[in-house]
Amino acid sequence: MNCFNHPHEPAVARCVDCGKGLCTECASQYRPILCKSCYQRRKRNEIRRSILNLAFLIVLFVIGYKLNFLSTKESPDRQWMTGYLLMAVWAGYMFVENIMPYKMMAGTDGQWTAYYIFKLALFTIVGFFIAPFTLLWAVFRIIRAFWR
Repeated sequence: MNCFNHPHEPAVARCVDCGKGLCTECASQYRPILCKSCYQRRKRNEIRRSILNLAFLIVLFVIGYKLNFLSTKESPDRQWMTGYLLMAVWAGYMFVENIMPYKMMAGTDGQWTAYYIFKLALFTIVGFFIAPFTLLWAVFRIIRAFWR
């Protein structure tokens, strides 16, 4: 098999996505070993995923800001906190599910209820601390994907 980009060169590796043969020069361009078209596809998907993630965090913040469900008679101006709370739940979900993707497989109705209440509380608590970093990470991923 010869290199897809350089037909006169023998292939020493294959693209991990599509299986095209790549010569030494082409195989050393990207990690993991990818052809140019598969690398561009991965880059587009990374940009799209990062933009959607950032947009979703912003939409959650705006919804929370407009709903203002944390306000009381004593402190009616909790829009920022309400928006941050909704954003934090999603940020906590993304963080916890990346670290512990385990799911409960069987249980009674009470166990399922307790499990999901625990997970929601965990998402909220973790997300409260992680949300600013999640926003910055999403922006960083977009910038990094454009620079590559």
